[in-house]
Amino acid sequence: MIYETAVSLLYVFSTSLLYPDIIGLLILFTWSLILVGSMIQEYTSRRRDVKELEEIVLRAASLVSSGMSEDAADLLRSYRSPQVAGVLMEIARSLEGSMLRVRLDKILQDAELDMARRLEPLRIGMRVGPILGLMGTLIPMGPALVSLSKGDIQSMASSLIIAFATTVIGLVVGGICYCSLLIRNRWYHQDLSDLEYAAAILRRAMDEGQDGRSG
Repeated sequence: MIYETAVSLLYVFSTSLLYPDIIGLLILFTWSLILVGSMIQEYTSRRRDVKELEEIVLRAASLVSSGMSEDAADLLRSYRSPQVAGVLMEIARSLEGSMLRVRLDKILQDAELDMARRLEPLRIGMRVGPILGLMGTLIPMGPALVSLSKGDIQSMASSLIIAFATTVIGLVVGGICYCSLLIRNRWYHQDLSDLEYAAAILRRAMDEGQDGRSG
């Protein structure tokens, strides 16, 4: 008696999760389609010119070593790149406040953490999508077996259709998130590498400027 009651409760609880699972999958699928659009938009808007960045940072470094921090900050602001513009603005504000040496490492660390934060939804979607798809596959199998035992082929077929559809949707969501994660991870690592290069140039200029003033 206790066993039958426990089994019945498990059956009720598991089948009651089907509709929330389907709703979650539909939400994730819609979000993944929006994600594809945002990826295309970001790809078309990406502008990376290492030579231009190097020239601007070198000139800004020269101004810093000459004690012209405000002019160097204005020069850094002139580099137009949506991906690194915000970090360069933070560096420029540090130049104006004569706090570059103190804040430069902090700015780069914050930039790296922000990039990791933007990748977190992709990692979550990459795992949650297939999980919900598997749940959507297993949950209808119980009613399908019950329908089979009763000879209700139509109900069994309906349950199997739901099971296969949720599997496909979950795998599609996971695949989109995985591909987006790989591409954006490469983009963000390249952006971080460019920022670290710019920071290294500025540090060297500050060291040379201090050596020149002390000499």
